[in-house]
Amino acid sequence: MSDLYRLATALRAADDGTLGLVVHERGLSLAEYKDFFDLANALLAPKSQALIVAGITNQMLASLRALVAEEKTTKEQLIQLAKEFLVWSAAEPGIYDWVKDRLSESSRTAALAIVTDNDTTTDQNSIDLDCGIHAFEAMQAITELIFDFDQHLVREVAKGAIGLPDVKRASAHLGKSKEYVKSIFELAKVSGLVSASEKRFQPTALADSWIAASPKARWIILCEAWSSLLGAAGAKELLTRLSQGPSRTLSELIQTSFPFATAAPASRINRLAEMADQLGLSSGGFAASWLPDVLSNKLAAAAKDLESRLPAQQERIIIQADLSIITPGPLASGVEVQLRKFADTENIGLASSYRISPLSISCGLEEGMTENQMRLLLQKLNGAGLPQPVDYLIRETAERFGRLKISSHERGSLLISSDELLAKQITMDSKLKSLMLEATPEGVVSPIDSQSLYHALRENGYLAVLVDERGKVIAPSSVHKSSNEAAVFLQQIERLRAQDVEMADSSPASDMERKILLALKTKSTLQVEISANGKLMKFLLEPIGIANGRLRARDRKADIERTLPVSAITSILIG
Repeated sequence: MSDLYRLATALRAADDGTLGLVVHERGLSLAEYKDFFDLANALLAPKSQALIVAGITNQMLASLRALVAEEKTTKEQLIQLAKEFLVWSAAEPGIYDWVKDRLSESSRTAALAIVTDNDTTTDQNSIDLDCGIHAFEAMQAITELIFDFDQHLVREVAKGAIGLPDVKRASAHLGKSKEYVKSIFELAKVSGLVSASEKRFQPTALADSWIAASPKARWIILCEAWSSLLGAAGAKELLTRLSQGPSRTLSELIQTSFPFATAAPASRINRLAEMADQLGLSSGGFAASWLPDVLSNKLAAAAKDLESRLPAQQERIIIQADLSIITPGPLASGVEVQLRKFADTENIGLASSYRISPLSISCGLEEGMTENQMRLLLQKLNGAGLPQPVDYLIRETAERFGRLKISSHERGSLLISSDELLAKQITMDSKLKSLMLEATPEGVVSPIDSQSLYHALRENGYLAVLVDERGKVIAPSSVHKSSNEAAVFLQQIERLRAQDVEMADSSPASDMERKILLALKTKSTLQVEISANGKLMKFLLEPIGIANGRLRARDRKADIERTLPVSAITSILIG
């Protein structure tokens, strides 16, 4: 039986969690596939095969060797191999032909022992302190990305990637390199905090929990994502390697644990060491003291150890007349959430600075805050009254709020303004020419969608708000609350399973005919054995069609076309 048929059967039997990890790792979208055979075909592509092989640990390799040699292998190892789709199933542990071919091509199958170079002396306390700073910066950076994705239209320019202008904006804002931004974005994506929907990246429902969570809870979310990339088998092996060589770099230990990883640069395995450095599991490549707990899935214990290395939180700000706000130290999560509703960050770090503006205050009003609530919060945190410019800006913005309202329209979007002069100014603004604005009796109409128009106007300084069909203001954060990547994925899985049931119900009862139909669909050859006049005959066929219980195919060996009754076929193999 072909690898395609076996793999499709294994995918059909896999649980949703296993399917989710496989699809994410291969960069696939379930929306592109009609059934499990289409998905299996995508997983058997050379690029996908390379990513699967890159995740093979030394222990898994030893188990595969044992199976080839027909030696005993533990049930636990078989389950792990089946979960990685390296064998048909735990109950029927046959190795896929493509896996055998890949392993036979590699010269690295002997890498089963750790390299014995001289160990490097390290100061564990210094490493842990640096890791605490790294973890703090990563959590801060991801929080900024979540707010940024709420307030800007961040397009998906390639499969799972953001554009260079968005990377540059985040890089300048965070004070980090573009490569750091890309890696942090990948970590946020793997963690399920941001996802692409209709070619736009936006925070998911989980982002709401992140914003309100404590630093410990946030860090655990990141560790869970990192652990999912590593996998249970990888975590177990890496823990063993770490105990054998605690002074070796994490990158070296990962390379030793995954002998084929370097052959697939795009593999998740090759990102693990860099991500570990960023989220505070290592510093300069050397492991934090809590990494063994993370590898053992003792995340609460690891988070408790990290907590003492994180900067202390406080609830004090300094408000200045130039509309800037300075925080002497990191704000408590609850305070930060309230302040960030109507203030933008200028610089982030141990001591951050914020700035309020008409746009930021408008955002706060859109999120449901009142101008009085803003004043009370600022006065409480500042410990004194507000500078006059700050008080004036809050009052003026509140008075102007809602003068520009955007809603969906049959032609795209509709902009209505209570200020005729302002509406005229917008239609004549040369910077908005690309929006193709047209004044009509009902308002200003644009062919672009309401979300795009909203962000375009705000980025050009106009305080527009989105409203629904009843005229109610739509908060920017409410858009992603209905966008749940996990729910969408489960719907796609359900669609595949339903399609599978439908095919089974509508297909012929004969298993022979189902295999022929599969071969026709995948353009595979058939090894057919038939019984005729008491004799068994074997053919290698290229199927052309099937109708009325008869198979029409080209005989590869005789180079002629044959028509065979399906009822006479005693055995059939695909490929």
